[in-house]
Amino acid sequence: MRAELVGLLCERVPAGARAALSFGAAIDHLTGTVYGSAPLWGEETDPYDVAAELRRRRPDVTWHLVNDVTAALLDFAAVHARPGVRRVAYLTVSSGIALRTADLEQRRIPVDDMGLQGEVGHLPVTLTRPGSDALTGLPCECGARDHLASVASGPGLARTAERLGLARPAQVAEWLPAALAADDPGARRLLELFAAPVAELLRTMWCLDPHLDLIGIGGGVAEGLAGPYAAEIRRLLATPTSYADRGRDDAWLDERLVFCAPGQVDPLRGAQLAADWRPGITR
Repeated sequence: MRAELVGLLCERVPAGARAALSFGAAIDHLTGTVYGSAPLWGEETDPYDVAAELRRRRPDVTWHLVNDVTAALLDFAAVHARPGVRRVAYLTVSSGIALRTADLEQRRIPVDDMGLQGEVGHLPVTLTRPGSDALTGLPCECGARDHLASVASGPGLARTAERLGLARPAQVAEWLPAALAADDPGARRLLELFAAPVAELLRTMWCLDPHLDLIGIGGGVAEGLAGPYAAEIRRLLATPTSYADRGRDDAWLDERLVFCAPGQVDPLRGAQLAADWRPGITR
């Protein structure tokens, strides 16, 4: 599948082009090596140097390859970051979950020695809401269990609903919006358990980085559930948890948290911006 994808890209790009690619996989942003993409090819984790293969097959093309969340972050920042914003993050809640953070003052996206940052969907999830112990052991698309994406991604939403006995996986997308509109108790409970791990992630991010001035949330699931999802995240963040976290009021959240509408963030446009940022994507 990976070789076929490279072949397709090489066939479609015009001669001598400058190609900016937004790619839905965990990528070493220092080399272009793809580590894996659970939604695209499941448990396959053998590194594949997509950038090198593209350049080998089409040396006439100038290739710029970035993760789709990196691209989305740059587009989000270009549109929403007001003057004075120091650091900005973008979180996607879709078929998977991932995060990117950029330092706008330094104009860089820091990465580790593997060229990675923010692959939070594959971190172990901590379930703290009452009744959430029923969700223990849910699988993730990467093959592991009890990851953040096991519960809080699109497939995780379907798994959570099935585990709670509320709806079959194939029915959740159609059932949940109508059930929420009708204030169905089961739907409200599902939304709470589904949104809680993301709210806890946001709480942790602001605790660890007080200069994180702006966070955008997008992706197919967050955008599809729209108002109810945003309201639940905000409700959870408003709840005090300790002396160090007394809850965030509406005014505070209005300044720092944006729920993106469908089409508002364009990873392809962001990939073009990333080509100019590449010197700043550093360790």
